[in-house]
Amino acid sequence: MIASPVSALRRRLRIAWCCHLALWVILSSVVPARAEGLFQKRSERQVKTSKPSKPKPFQSLFAPKKPEKLRAIPIEPLALPTAEAPLLSGSLTPVPRSQPAQLRIFVLGDSQSLLPFGPELQKTLVAAGHEVLFHGVKNGTPYYWQGKWTSPVLTRLYEPAAVPEACGRWSEVAMPPRSIADYVASYDPDVFIFQAGTNFEEDLAGDYTAGILGLIDTSLREASSRGAKVLWIGQPDARDDVKDVALQDRAVTTLRAALATTGASQHYDAFFDSRNACPIPEGTPGDGEHPTDETGKAWGLAAGNWVLEQLHRWQCDGTLQRSAQPATTPVTQLLTSKLQTPTTTPPRSFEAEFELVAKSDPGDIATLPYTDAFSVFRYRLRQPTLHLPQLLDFGLPVDLSKGEPAIYVLHWAVHNDGQGPRATKVTARQVGETYAMRISPLSEHPLNGPLGTMTQFNDFDDFLAPIFVASNLLEERAY
Repeated sequence: MIASPVSALRRRLRIAWCCHLALWVILSSVVPARAEGLFQKRSERQVKTSKPSKPKPFQSLFAPKKPEKLRAIPIEPLALPTAEAPLLSGSLTPVPRSQPAQLRIFVLGDSQSLLPFGPELQKTLVAAGHEVLFHGVKNGTPYYWQGKWTSPVLTRLYEPAAVPEACGRWSEVAMPPRSIADYVASYDPDVFIFQAGTNFEEDLAGDYTAGILGLIDTSLREASSRGAKVLWIGQPDARDDVKDVALQDRAVTTLRAALATTGASQHYDAFFDSRNACPIPEGTPGDGEHPTDETGKAWGLAAGNWVLEQLHRWQCDGTLQRSAQPATTPVTQLLTSKLQTPTTTPPRSFEAEFELVAKSDPGDIATLPYTDAFSVFRYRLRQPTLHLPQLLDFGLPVDLSKGEPAIYVLHWAVHNDGQGPRATKVTARQVGETYAMRISPLSEHPLNGPLGTMTQFNDFDDFLAPIFVASNLLEERAY
């Protein structure tokens, strides 16, 4: 039987539909799994190979950064300071003189003083009977001393040495820049020695030296502001492949000229040319600017002997000596000069007997931020009826029915003559004892302004009461 064309077409359509259905079933179970595997592998490749796009120049400089995600950071134990990880320090603590009759020498050096040159210089000066305080500042320059450098710098602090056994002991800290004025105020040396030049030799040898010369001049003036003699130990020789001879000659000539005025005022040359004492010839290992240990020691000995020669000349001339008597400190000089200034109207005063009632307590004077301090004492005026005119003149209470009026007197309680702050003799006054004084109102006294800038202790709450000072205030600084 022959099938009709219509039947054959229907049969083909059914076969095609069945094949299509079977293919759809197969694909529905295979393709998703395959697709998922492909996506996972692609994602893994992206994770492994993707890199952040480089920002454009302006984006990297000016575009705000996205905040980073916080992450836990393990806490490590606190490490104690070492030479490799120095302690950050920014204070200069005044150092009492161990022996008042000794000359005090302060040395401010650069990185050369961190080498054997430094201990040898200290030992040479101490062996001659002098006290030596010494700071060696890595990268030390007048730019650093005069505030042009703001970052902390590795500084070697030599322990104060007054006997040879104390030499060569030191610690190292990261110290913020300190000015020459800070060193003078804290240590009050009789001789101030600079050891520097290597780090700014190119500036000294350059065509424009006005800037560096101005900083040097300021440093010299600050170093001698309290009467200290000033000396300068110049830079050592350098290998010719690092700095040629002509450059070093120009630098030394400039530095020597910068010290000419100081030398003339002190009557002797203030500059030590270190090149002959510390040669660094060709073939010397290292950076060519710092000597070997043996050469550095020889340099320290030679420089120390030169300093001692200068000190001997001054001592023979009588222009350098250390008295065992209390020194005239800047505070004393300020108050004395103020009293010597002519005044049109002398302060009013009156003399009477006063019974000490109470004293303001300055506490631990060793911790005072300044070397001198003043303290208010409260007294009871004895026989007030004899002084009624003065009481009325000074605006003091005259109601004697309430007892003898209280009088507040500012005394010089703490003084430093170079051996550290010490309590003065006036602080030994005893409560209940009577003392005769001539007093003047502080508000009318020539020292009112200067005393207002100094440390004062006042434990009393009678702030409206006038404060007086004794006529012999300058004598009160005695121990």
